[in-house]
Amino acid sequence: MPYDEYRVLAAVHPNAWYGHGGWQIRNWLKPCLRAGLILPPPAGETWKAAICAADAFLGDHGSLSLYAAARGLPGLLASFGADTVAPGSPMAWLGERLPRLDPVRPLAAQLDGAVALPSAAARITSRPGRSLALLRTLCYRHLALPEPQFPCVPRPVAAPQPAPPGTPVGPALYVDTRVTGREVAVRRYPAEAQRGTAAHLGADVHVVADAAEPDPRLRALADVLVARPGADPAEVLARNPGCALVAGPGPRLVLRGGREFEVPGAVDPAPAASALLALLGEGLDPEGEFTLRFGGAVSALRLLRAPAGEADPGFLGPDAAQ
Repeated sequence: MPYDEYRVLAAVHPNAWYGHGGWQIRNWLKPCLRAGLILPPPAGETWKAAICAADAFLGDHGSLSLYAAARGLPGLLASFGADTVAPGSPMAWLGERLPRLDPVRPLAAQLDGAVALPSAAARITSRPGRSLALLRTLCYRHLALPEPQFPCVPRPVAAPQPAPPGTPVGPALYVDTRVTGREVAVRRYPAEAQRGTAAHLGADVHVVADAAEPDPRLRALADVLVARPGADPAEVLARNPGCALVAGPGPRLVLRGGREFEVPGAVDPAPAASALLALLGEGLDPEGEFTLRFGGAVSALRLLRAPAGEADPGFLGPDAAQ
């Protein structure tokens, strides 16, 4: 899945989470977590926030599939235990109508074709928005206790907390680029999740990795290394002979041979580094204003040439031999 276009959250059932243990679940899914998977423990409300924010869902015969369908989300079923579902129930109705995941076809294309069921909510409740108050009334009636006088209304779900600062190392990425006029389209994929020659990758992808990437194979493959604060790009290049460009620290983009560019205002210089490589690979002058595209999202990109250093005639691009 394109790294910048999708965020994936796995809502693991409490029986599985506590049956195997959180450590075991996280260990099994460690490669996915490194690639960006969000894996909240089931005790919190993050799964509720995810249903509110999601654009689509991939489910099974669990209750979250019903909640997501009732919310109007398009969905697919990765598995469905029809023999454990009561015939004629809302879940059985859902299983008869949602398409199944094809493990061979690209997932993104299948999500684009996922089916929404507008009538799902009516199958689940005849009192939408009132279940909390009605259930409280019912419970207090059975307890033979007076019901509290304050209104019973749902509270807003807390937004998930971002990753803590100082996350050790981001995922290494395969980056596919396409230059059209003054626009550079960038698609990035977690490198660890790729298997062999993937059809969704172009013929001329490059690899971006953190300069502190612990996997020496990925670090050696990297065309772009993202430097840590305080690092010397020249030292990073010297330690990694296969690297063509160092992104950072800050807005700096330093090419092997000494040429340097800056990206004013960049929080993360890695996308700009990929765009710079793409422009140089096309033999274009990379200085100036460009549009950077990630799927349907676009942003402005400004590349400024810093004072020239020692030239590298072996690297493609304008002025490479000057």
